[in-house]
Amino acid sequence: MADLFADDPQRVSHMSHACTGLHVDFSKQKISPEILDTLLELAEHAKVETWRDRLFAGENINTTENRAVLHPALRGSTTNMAICKHVDDMSARTRAFADRLRQDRSYKAVVHIGIGGSDIGPRLCADALRAKYNPLFDLRFVNNIDGASINDALHGLDPQTTLVIIVSKSFGTQETKINGKAAKAWLGNHAARNMVAVTANPKAAKDFGIVDDHIFAFWEWVGGRFSVWSAVSLSLQITYGPDVFDQFLAGARDMDTHFTTAAPAQNIPILMAMVGIWNRNFLNCDTQAIVPYARRLRKFPAFLQQLGMESNGKSTTRDGEDAGHTCPIIWGDEGTNAQHAFFQFLHQSHTLVPVDFICTLRDDEHHTAHHRILLANCFAQSEALMRGKSLDEVQHELQDAGMSKDDITKLAQHKTFRGNRPSTTIALKRLDARTLGALIALYEHKTFVQSVVWNINAFDQWGVELGKDLATTILDELQGGDTQDHDSSTLALIALAQKATNA
Repeated sequence: MADLFADDPQRVSHMSHACTGLHVDFSKQKISPEILDTLLELAEHAKVETWRDRLFAGENINTTENRAVLHPALRGSTTNMAICKHVDDMSARTRAFADRLRQDRSYKAVVHIGIGGSDIGPRLCADALRAKYNPLFDLRFVNNIDGASINDALHGLDPQTTLVIIVSKSFGTQETKINGKAAKAWLGNHAARNMVAVTANPKAAKDFGIVDDHIFAFWEWVGGRFSVWSAVSLSLQITYGPDVFDQFLAGARDMDTHFTTAAPAQNIPILMAMVGIWNRNFLNCDTQAIVPYARRLRKFPAFLQQLGMESNGKSTTRDGEDAGHTCPIIWGDEGTNAQHAFFQFLHQSHTLVPVDFICTLRDDEHHTAHHRILLANCFAQSEALMRGKSLDEVQHELQDAGMSKDDITKLAQHKTFRGNRPSTTIALKRLDARTLGALIALYEHKTFVQSVVWNINAFDQWGVELGKDLATTILDELQGGDTQDHDSSTLALIALAQKATNA
């Protein structure tokens, strides 16, 4: 990569782009201008712009479920007037509800119950928005069927002053339904007043005992992992206020406008997607690390795991053919903690792992010295991954330190860094609602573009079904039902659990 910088003194400006408070620097990727041109030709051949237009037009591009994909409409990015009216009407309801609760102040805590896309988006945003906005309520989340999740969320709260919001598209998701039942029992005679549902199945919510004016809809054309822009985030509107949520939507809408109008060579989602295609399919990188140097974004790697791997972790094309290698494994943690965990692997293993570094330029925590150290580490790590350190450099360094020739021979090789390891740096001007919305929308569009190039459907998730079906069978057996046909390992595990339960 050093040669790429030497060949083009303006490489940083040529490979950096900005939109809505985001500065995205691709210059440390292993991509020459010629390779970038070829990647953009590949995007053109895959008809990325045509598919993009079909997405925003509301066509049924989710072909395996015969559905439109209209999450951009939730933030006002659609020309479909009928959809606009649905969204506007529901937005008016959630705003009025949130405003009333914020003015009334009869509640002190909000407990959000969901899982997957009904949890991780709002949970990410709840952390991130604390950088600039003060929460009016104690917002807690329940997502796991492990009883510790509901216990931790309800601990120390008063049923009389706690609002419980159950978020489930089907209102039949096992984990959410069981946790909802536990919360309802805990609320006791306050349940009727203190329970809210966000669902595409209002009848099931009503049957559960939730009153009509506490039921808020979202629609079949909203996939769970793309639903953070909807009433799914009612808990955020209540806690931080509808005006803050509107800014979040505005940031995403800004990125939608950029995605739909910028030429491919300046289009950040398209460029990010094609960089990822290069790393995955040409450099054979099996994983992608996400390292936010911002504690408020510590949930972002987990959010992107679902967004990327549930959307594009597919092996079959839209035409039913083998898709080849698609989405890499997405993983990561917050910096600088990650430096004390897996950065040894990033720097010196044989495995090439592209990294997305994400940082905020402005200190919103009022600890200037802390923030300078944080940024210094972020920038240094991307530089170190690119530059590396040669054996000759190490030997001279050790010699200058007064080490003997024999000791240098023993140690030098261990202190070398191959370098030439790719990364992208995304610098947020500050972490506020608008830049957060733009950041999430950027990765949504990147994910979609990659699905088009790989010719897969990013909007279904059939891979989650088999395990859920088997879990239903095994649950019946754990509750005393007849034993079904399983492999010997699974049978032994069931027996082990039954023995422990009956002990």
